[in-house]
Formats: sequence, structure tokens, C-alpha cells
Amino acid sequence: MAGGEPEITIDLRSLRATLAKVKEEQGPRIHRNLRKSLRGVGDDIIADQKSLLSAPLPGMAQRTGKKLVRVKPKNGRKAYLRAVNVYEAKAASRKRTKGMRRKVAGSLKTRVVAGKTRSGIRIQANKNVGGVMTKVWNKKIFRHQVFGTDAYVAQYGQPYWWKPIKAGGVEARKKAEKAINDALNGKG
Repeated sequence: MAGGEPEITIDLRSLRATLAKVKEEQGPRIHRNLRKSLRGVGDDIIADQKSLLSAPLPGMAQRTGKKLVRVKPKNGRKAYLRAVNVYEAKAASRKRTKGMRRKVAGSLKTRVVAGKTRSGIRIQANKNVGGVMTKVWNKKIFRHQVFGTDAYVAQYGQPYWWKPIKAGGVEARKKAEKAINDALNGKG
């Protein structure tokens, strides 16, 4: 996650050079169509993410106690016990909505980057549109302050980011490669 924004990158080798080659050989119209096709590569992933965001609201998380978990470090050091909170789900009693999930869904987009320092196709959630909740809402459980008080509560989030990306990543790469091959062959 670069820059604090959740994102997935499909890094195609020398995308900048490929786009320049298409523009030179096939002309600006096919170049423009190629960029448009590449922006459409992530549409299925974004649609899956939006469907997860439009699902029913998760309930509240009430801490019911703690349990000990055995942690075995990967570096070969001695295993140790760690206390972890245990949560119980309560029904969501919230009736009103501020449109936060709608804003997060609206912030999802596919971006084609072909700069000097980086190039690729990125699916990202823009924090300027969706707010800080683009990252927080993706967690299983998060804590936040109750408005107007000093009390904190735990709330279930809605992990919407990685599952659709893992499911649609291979298909998105195939679409991108097909769009590039079509443009190089003058079909764009």
C-alpha cells in the first residue's frame, strides 16, 4: 500500500515504452483507445469490491475477554505467549448513515501510470474522496472514539479489498495483455 492508500499494481514491463510505440506506429486514436481499455481492466474487481461495500452493515464488536495465543517467531527465537482480545458480535443498532461506504465505493478507480519513475496499472482507493475510512473499513475490527465523549468502542469493519483482487487479478492481467496486443496489431 503505497502512500497510505490501499492499492494493487499490475506492473507490465515497460508500459511507458509500449504506449509510446503504439502512439508512434498506430497513431493517437489507437493510443487513446488503449489507455481507455487499460483503465477498464480493473472494472470487474472494482464491481466486486463495491458489492461487498453495499452488503448489510456489520454488527458492533463487544470485548468479552482475553485469550493467550502462542506466537512462534519466524527468526527461530523462543516461542512466547501473547494476550489477545476476544470479541462477541452484537447486532448493529445504527439506523442513520452518513454515506461513508458509498464514498469509499466511489473512490475506487483504475489508473494507468506511465511516468519516468513508475509505470503500471493501479487499482486504488483515493483517500481524498473516500476519507481515512478507505483503509480503516477494510480491517476486521477497529476502534474509534464515540462522538462527543472520551469513550472508545470496537466495531467490525468490512474487509472489501484483497478478496476481489486475489480472485480477479489473473483475469485483469490477461485483459491488459490482450488490450496491448490488440493495439500493437492495430485492432484498438
